[in-house]
Parts: sequence; C-alpha cells; structure tokens
Amino acid sequence: MKDTAAHYDFRIDALTPETLRLGRFVEYVNALRAVFGSADDVYFQKVRKGSAILEFAVPHRAVVRTDKRLRLLGTADMPPEMAAQWTIINRLLRRDSASAKLMRKGGPVLAQFAGVRTPLAQEAIVHENGTLDGVVVGVKGVDDSVSVWLRSDEGDLLKCNARRVVARELALLWDRPVRVAGRGKWRRGDDARWTLEEFDVQSFDSLDEISLSETVRDIQAIDGNEWNDIDDAQAAWRELRAE
Repeated sequence: MKDTAAHYDFRIDALTPETLRLGRFVEYVNALRAVFGSADDVYFQKVRKGSAILEFAVPHRAVVRTDKRLRLLGTADMPPEMAAQWTIINRLLRRDSASAKLMRKGGPVLAQFAGVRTPLAQEAIVHENGTLDGVVVGVKGVDDSVSVWLRSDEGDLLKCNARRVVARELALLWDRPVRVAGRGKWRRGDDARWTLEEFDVQSFDSLDEISLSETVRDIQAIDGNEWNDIDDAQAAWRELRAE
C-alpha cells in the first residue's frame, strides 16, 4: 500500500513475532477484519517487533469512516457484529495472557482490549432452559448431534444442536419460522453483553402452525391483561389482524 494510506497498529503486549503462532495470528486477523468492517479497504502490511504489532493500512478515502467505526469499540454503541468480535479478541488475548490496543500509527489509541486484565466479575456463563424464535436457515451434520442454524428477527445467526430425528424434522421447515425449546449456554463478555454460545434443541413448534386459539389462550394466561375482559377474544383478535 502506498503512502497515501493511513496505518493502524494492533499491539499485543505479551507476544513477539517469534512467539505469535500462525493459528493464533489467523484468528486475530479474522476478528480484526470484522472489526474494521470493510475488508475491501483494509490491507495487511506486516508483523513488527516491539511486542507483536500487526500493522494494517487503510486508504485515506476510508480513514474518517474507519476511525469513526473503531471508536465504537468497547462502548454501548457497538453494533452486534463488532461486539461479537470484541469478545472474541479479548478471549484470545486472555488465552495468550496478553492485552492489546488498536491505534493509528503515530497517533491516538482508538481502543483498549483488556484481555487478561479483564476483571473476572465481568464475565459469566449461564446454562438455562428456554426457547428461541427464528427462521430455519441451515441443517448440517453427520453425527448424532446435528448443527441447526436459525436467523432471528434481529438478523443474528443462532447456532443450535439437535438430535438427528429432531434435525430431520426441522430440515423440512427450511426458511420457515420456528420456536425451539431446550437448554442454552449464554456468556456475558467483558462488554457486559450476553451472547448465545450453544443451544441444545429438545423440541420445537412451527410458528406458522400455531393456531389462533393457542395464541389467544397464551395471551389470556398473562396476569393483568385486558383480553380476559373481552367476551369473544378470538373474534377481537381476528378483527385486529384484518386491519
């Protein structure tokens, strides 16, 4: 990349070019690619000494946008895909007993990655029974436990596991909305956000097939709602849906 580009350093304090394993290097670069956002405007340059410094270049036409995006790191305004990579990078740093910072070369620090310095109280793992709603977008596997992917209403990709007999039935509902029930593993990262790591599906319902009477019955079961005061709740619901 020519000198018409701005350069960015990702400095890992506890590693050197000699101790940065290839597999870990690839994991860092993949996560940083998503952090920068536009892979077409980001060019990897080199790994320099002085800890392990991963250097990237961005054309000047994209610098303002890139700086604005990178300053979201570690804030409540991070978009979901950036928050996921933020968590991944800090997890990698903890495994390497390291922390890091991302900065303009010769300029200000744009983000600090606490990594190994993350207070343990900020991270938690919870196993919990519950349900997930989403559209079936993928079913794949050769073992007794098959991977099933759902796309949530927010656009997030939810990875689940299911027994083959359940996965086979879910595959028949490809591109249709379902509600799966089971047990999930949730992790709260150093950004204080909860992310789903895995979900074991035990049963499911096709949301297309949930009847009107079931829908109204579920609503009426909620204490303190006004649907219980309506003589014909199903007729009222039909009228609302027709508007």
